[in-house]
Amino acid sequence: MNNLQLTEHLLGAIRSLPADDRQWLLSQLDQLAMAGGTFADLATEPDLYSFNDGEPIRPR
Repeated sequence: MNNLQLTEHLLGAIRSLPADDRQWLLSQLDQLAMAGGTFADLATEPDLYSFNDGEPIRPR
């Protein structure tokens, strides 16, 4: 089995889970990514959107 086949197989298995189980798995994957520093570089990026309205905020 190659990587593409494995990925497709895993995605199929995830999609077949009940919604609650799928949500739990996705939250675990998010926590794993955050703990591993996957998104650490985003901390230095400017915020482009407001949490209140989702509209772009013009850089200063």
